[in-house]
Amino acid sequence: MIPLTEKEFEDDPLEMIEVIASLQDWTCERSDSEISILANGKHNNYQISVSFQNGYEGLNIVCGFDIRFNDKNKYQILKLVSSINSQIWLGHFDIWDKDGLIIYRNSSVLGKNNITHDFIQQMLLDAINSIDRYFPAFQYILWAGKSSEEALNTVLFETHGEA
Repeated sequence: MIPLTEKEFEDDPLEMIEVIASLQDWTCERSDSEISILANGKHNNYQISVSFQNGYEGLNIVCGFDIRFNDKNKYQILKLVSSINSQIWLGHFDIWDKDGLIIYRNSSVLGKNNITHDFIQQMLLDAINSIDRYFPAFQYILWAGKSSEEALNTVLFETHGEA
């Protein structure tokens, strides 16, 4: 018997995403063209929308997390998003200015037959890990009134070695 994670889903990449969500114990709901996932993150639950674009044979991931900004914080949030995006290789944070929302996005054009379970799972986990890593920086600006530089330096601070 072939393990579930190695099963081919060439006809329906969204079915593969449903399996991954199930294996991660995430709640999901499917429509014809996309899957909505509620995933547990380190700081919050994240709402992930995954769609497969047949015309482009690509995967689009949009991940929202429960944090909003207002005009008072807008400039620092924009600076922070720009700084973060210059440091991450895949995906990016985006601003929905009208709604005061920050989201994470990642898209890949692969071809339907080249999408694998491991690749999709890695894209989803990268989204969650990116938000987990930078979520506190957004909070530092919104709740503590820190500058974008202070917020980013705080979340990127890593200790090495033993004391």
